[in-house]
Amino acid sequence: MTVELPRGRRRLRHPPGPEYRSIFVVDIAGFGRWSNPHQIVARDVLTHAVRDGFRAAGIRWNDLGVQDRGDGMMVLIPPQVSKVDILDPAIPRLIDQLGRHNRASAPRIRVRISLHAGEVHRDAHGWVGSDLNTACRLADADPVRAKLAGDAVLVVSDVLYQSVVRHGYRRVDPAAFGRVEIAEKEVREPAWVAQVS
Repeated sequence: MTVELPRGRRRLRHPPGPEYRSIFVVDIAGFGRWSNPHQIVARDVLTHAVRDGFRAAGIRWNDLGVQDRGDGMMVLIPPQVSKVDILDPAIPRLIDQLGRHNRASAPRIRVRISLHAGEVHRDAHGWVGSDLNTACRLADADPVRAKLAGDAVLVVSDVLYQSVVRHGYRRVDPAAFGRVEIAEKEVREPAWVAQVS
């Protein structure tokens, strides 16, 4: 199979195959309504909180595929990292760091976090794939936005809920998650949402 690229670009004879990753997406709620200085502060606080969360789980930042999204970020996590480590301690530590900021400074940073897993492709420009799209749609879905009451809400895909969350590893409480139906663009599937702060 030959993939056609724009004029002047070389053709890829065989695009590289997909790679399995856990997919973590975080979006800051209300980001576009803030002044530029507040946006800069929020991005800095979020980046440090996410880094600290992964560090607390023993996950090296350089092992992750990180893409800036302006009002958030996508993090692609290698398959050897347990999803349990992402759910506890990485996400609770991240939320704790945001809470510390919110109690002491402005702006109040509220986030929607999604966690999914699947096949993604890496190219010269970053990461791409339908599973990555799904993770982004989960974070942006109306039922998830509606559940954001405190500093953070977490949505996990149905496959992640069934394979990890429902088993109650460590401090993960399956009873805290409620099932919602996601209908965002091309994504039509159930997911599970928990208010985590």
